[in-house]
Formats: sequence, C-alpha cells, structure tokens
Amino acid sequence: MPNWITNYLDIPYRHLGNNLEKGIDCFNLCAAVIKNQTGEDLQYKTSDFCNIVEEDWYTKTHDPLFKAFDNPNYGMLKIEDNPQPFDIILMSIGSTNITNHCALFLGNGKMLQTMIDHVSWITPYGRWYKRYTTGIYRWKNFNF
Repeated sequence: MPNWITNYLDIPYRHLGNNLEKGIDCFNLCAAVIKNQTGEDLQYKTSDFCNIVEEDWYTKTHDPLFKAFDNPNYGMLKIEDNPQPFDIILMSIGSTNITNHCALFLGNGKMLQTMIDHVSWITPYGRWYKRYTTGIYRWKNFNF
C-alpha cells in the first residue's frame, strides 16, 4: 500500500460528515482521497445525494444513494470489470436492496472504506463485497 494511505485510516464515521479528523462518510471519504491524492475534484458531496440527516438514513430511503452516477453529466464512467486505483465501488449492504455504500479501490485487491459504527479501514475487495457490488465507477478525467 502507498504510504499516503495511512492519512486516511482510523477516521471516525459520521453520516454526511466531511472532516478527515472529526468524521466523514463513505462517499465524502472517497472524494477527499481522490482530491488530495490526484488533484481531481469530484465536485459533489454526500449531501448532494442524500437529504436524510439521521444516522440510520439507510433504513429510511428507497432510492439508491448514488443514482446520479448513471447520469453522464455527473462525470463518472461505469466500468464493467478490472477496477483501477481511485475507482469507486458502489454496494448494497444490509437488507435494503438499494445502493447505499461505496468504497475506494486502492489496487491489489484492496479498498478503503468507512461505515456506521466503524472507523475508516482497508479491507480486501473479495468475494463478500463483490457479491454486494452494484457498480464500479471511474472519474471521467482518469485514463487508465
């Protein structure tokens, strides 16, 4: 893993949070890492997708959190397979059957994520997470 990744570990989860010290949510973490490490600004934050402020928002919505990703004006390109570093992996975690979580692919089968009741951590992007993956997206300015 690259040395810079340690800057993004053990950050507390906070729904709609956008602070690398006080708390951040899964999408804002992905966007912050991409901006800080590549200079690319995704120009969106979680509150652009979700207006439910309660921590258990995922039990109160029936809309996919990241439905804007499929809008070509958003700037994300859907990838069928072979994720590259800085690709965003969307998932449906829990019993909701909606896309409600994302993680940042780091390469070598690893991803960075955070979620409720956890601090940010690196985990393998393996069979369990692949089973719940609803899409893999790449920022339009990345050419791999």
